[in-house]
Amino acid sequence: MRIRLMGAMIAFTVVLPSSVLAQDGKQAPQKNRASIFDPRDLSGYWDLTNIGRPPDALNETSNHRPPMTAWGLEKFHKTKTAYDAKSLGNGAVPNEKDWNDPVRWCDPTGFPRILWGPTPPEMRFAQAADEVIQFFGNNRVWRDIWTDGRKLPSDDADSRWYGYAVGHWEGDTFVVNSNNFTDTSWLDQYGSPHSDEMTVEERYRRVGHDHLELTLNITDPKTYVGTWKGDKKIFRLAEKPAGSNFNDLPENICAWSETKRPVNP
Repeated sequence: MRIRLMGAMIAFTVVLPSSVLAQDGKQAPQKNRASIFDPRDLSGYWDLTNIGRPPDALNETSNHRPPMTAWGLEKFHKTKTAYDAKSLGNGAVPNEKDWNDPVRWCDPTGFPRILWGPTPPEMRFAQAADEVIQFFGNNRVWRDIWTDGRKLPSDDADSRWYGYAVGHWEGDTFVVNSNNFTDTSWLDQYGSPHSDEMTVEERYRRVGHDHLELTLNITDPKTYVGTWKGDKKIFRLAEKPAGSNFNDLPENICAWSETKRPVNP
């Protein structure tokens, strides 16, 4: 079920269905099939791996967060989380009853945090002629990444938990730009804040049949002095989502009524 974006094919790239046939009509060896892929085909299920990540990398955009503005620091000092944030300038770790992570009361995870937590990321791309749909197992949400040439909305447009996104191809790299984010979500479990002025650039590049590379940069002049440049992340192609007997994402939804329901009613 692969639907590809329209665009010129790169020279010498062969695109064939999964049952690749040799010239004599027989199925090609498995090792040859693994090396044949369309670099502009992002469809499938992708899981985040630790390939290529620095050994001390935090579970977020990168360890190289730029300094915060006065506005950003004021907002950051109000965050209370389970994670040791002393090295991030947030002081001692508070007691659990004081934690104020928005996901604890079932607020949407937001973007780009959903890419790395709080649950193990499961992501699926589905491509159509005028958009790429990015599905997530976490809370069963999706993003519409419009590829029909439209521009990002103006500053006075309604804000969104996952922003408004448009995409285009630069060679074999799928570039996504997004804006209009609500400022109530966190960027990571460490409480890194952002404002409604934040813009995000994602660059996806399929570096092999089974691996998808992502570099993500955050620009938010109201919160940070400079662009927060992300480390390269590698996603691995999966046959199906983890823990699923079928080729679909589970209905992993945070429901406030269930979080308050007694274990033994």
